[in-house]
Amino acid sequence: MKRILITLAFVATAGLQAQDWGGGWGDPAPSDKKKGSGSSEPAPATSDPAADAPKKEAEIVIPTIGTHYDDPAVPHYEPEYVNQDTNIRNLQGIVMQRPYLRNADVKFRKRVWRVIDLRQKMNRSWTWPKNPISQVFWELGTKGLVRAYATDSFNRVITPEDIIRSTAEIITTSKQRPGSDDPTDLVDTSFPEYFSWDLIQKFEIMEDWVFDYKHGEFKPIIIGIAPIQPKNIMGQTYDVKPFWLKMDDCRPTLAKSEVFNRYNDAMRLNWDQHINHHRLFDSYIVKTSEWDDRYINQKAEFKQDGLASLLRAEEIKNDLFIFEHDLWEY
Repeated sequence: MKRILITLAFVATAGLQAQDWGGGWGDPAPSDKKKGSGSSEPAPATSDPAADAPKKEAEIVIPTIGTHYDDPAVPHYEPEYVNQDTNIRNLQGIVMQRPYLRNADVKFRKRVWRVIDLRQKMNRSWTWPKNPISQVFWELGTKGLVRAYATDSFNRVITPEDIIRSTAEIITTSKQRPGSDDPTDLVDTSFPEYFSWDLIQKFEIMEDWVFDYKHGEFKPIIIGIAPIQPKNIMGQTYDVKPFWLKMDDCRPTLAKSEVFNRYNDAMRLNWDQHINHHRLFDSYIVKTSEWDDRYINQKAEFKQDGLASLLRAEEIKNDLFIFEHDLWEY
């Protein structure tokens, strides 16, 4: 009796395994069904399992870049010919240090944030095809040449891989299925689209206006700079700053990079002189140090009024001018 029960259990188990494999014992194989059906229709083509499988979301693959903070600065553009009558010393990569400033000599300090629009006529030099400043700052951050920070507080360092990953987007499009002759047979495919430096149209700088009591001057000092990436979110375009750079870290490279001087061909300039010393750019104020720490266009009274935001920016600039004017007696 025990042998009969064991045999029946073995038969039942084998039957379940056979059904799991694709069919019962009495079911003919799929090839047998096609041969014995007697139908004149051709057998359907065997589909490719890889094509029928659900497409995986495209991944943003970032190669390892690493950090190169201690590498010496190299010129971003070397002119083929420099007239010997020009001030060739300005292209030797010499960083002109600011006069030493003690904290005790700073009697006044005001921090402002400005936006530099490269589409302005005054800023055409920033898009010089031989050495665009957008490429210089973008490669400083994405190649790990200087430390990049997540915010303008400069308290969190981010890696070049994080910058490329955050600025890239996954693009989904439809294309004809491989091996199909039907143009309407489409499949969705996704691929990463990486952000390029030539798409940068704006920069934001953070600077301090300080009154140096020792030297008797009221001057601006640029603390940091950030490229602005236009990003489409839910059908609206927002200005996103992927990273911030300290200006003092960028100055060795800027001092070795030439810029076009629109005023005088006999006077060669580098980017450090152009930005930090001569300030040959046009900008408008978007934020100042206040108790709420918000941009002008984010405040309730200026949120829906762009003209009022510009007037408020001009008012902040005029206040700085009046403060400097009142420092002196005539």
